[in-house]
Amino acid sequence: MGTRAPRRGVRRSRRTRAPRSDEVLRVLRRRAHDPSGEVRQAVAGLLGELGGRAALAALGPLLADPSDRVRRTAVLALGKAGGPSPRELARIRGFLADPAPRVRAAAAVVLGRRADRASVPALLKRLAGPGTWEKPSVAIALGRIGDRRAVPALRALAESPARWLRVCALHALGEIGAPAGRPTARHHLTDPAWSVRGAAATALGALGTPGDAPRLLAAARDPHPWPRRGAIYALGRLGRREAAGTIRSALRDRSPEVRLAAVWALGELGDPAARRPLARLLAGCVPPGRAAPITPPVEGALPSTGAEERLFEATVAALARIPAGPRDGAVAAAVARARRRLEAPELDRPVRPAFAAAGDPSGPVPTLRELLRLAGGTA
Repeated sequence: MGTRAPRRGVRRSRRTRAPRSDEVLRVLRRRAHDPSGEVRQAVAGLLGELGGRAALAALGPLLADPSDRVRRTAVLALGKAGGPSPRELARIRGFLADPAPRVRAAAAVVLGRRADRASVPALLKRLAGPGTWEKPSVAIALGRIGDRRAVPALRALAESPARWLRVCALHALGEIGAPAGRPTARHHLTDPAWSVRGAAATALGALGTPGDAPRLLAAARDPHPWPRRGAIYALGRLGRREAAGTIRSALRDRSPEVRLAAVWALGELGDPAARRPLARLLAGCVPPGRAAPITPPVEGALPSTGAEERLFEATVAALARIPAGPRDGAVAAAVARARRRLEAPELDRPVRPAFAAAGDPSGPVPTLRELLRLAGGTA
């Protein structure tokens, strides 16, 4: 048998091997001492993404870095990398006294995400301090922790001349849900700033009583869409069925944010008269993943939160929550047409609520296919 001649011009390809995590960690440890602050900051972020106890240990020199940008990123990474231990949470609390405001804000963000009740005294001390840079993060952290000791300080912050501080304070009061925050939310329904009026209306969804319905119905006619959105959401969360007509009319609002709040609120109320208006809205909604690219906002416009993209799924979810009536053929036909516009992968995606509310059930998240079946009345 003759030997096979070697093939000319053909190179044997080498398989590229992805680097192991220990190799990546070794490189990051070395780069943690790079003379460039930008490189050290990138290393801190990558260590947070990598996770694990070894990555947390490698953050040590970066947490003491002379650059406040590096320290800020390292603190956020420490809170992200696998979840800090009680000892690491105590270390993060210490960064609330860092000389740099951006580092103190990062520490507040992590402590809020972890709902660290032990940090409440230090956060309240920071909220009472002279600086304002980190106060939005501190207020939001206190809201996430949910400790009622923070209510007096947050009510005082809600009277700040800075509108962004008033917004954060009202958001936190709504998160905590203590009745003591109710007068503050009511007062700011007529605030000069539309962002504050919107935050106050949203907070009343958690803090309000049936007696707040007239105030919220007035806010639903605000000239700016953000207070209208908050008022519609609050009326739905409070279960005010007498507001169903106003909420149904909001389905025709020019703002997708207001329409999204109305869709969710009608689902909360289970309003039978809303099924046909919701079906008409569904016919004009853009299916998931097919919305136009987000363009830069016009001066004075709402910040984009993807409401247009979420309207299709939210409308299907609302129809699924409202029982079908005996003469519901037109709605079933509209739902069937909407289903035919979707591909199989889109039908099997999970659909989460457009807004969170007290008492939302936990457990398996329904798919769009399941919600369409319920929306059409074929369950």
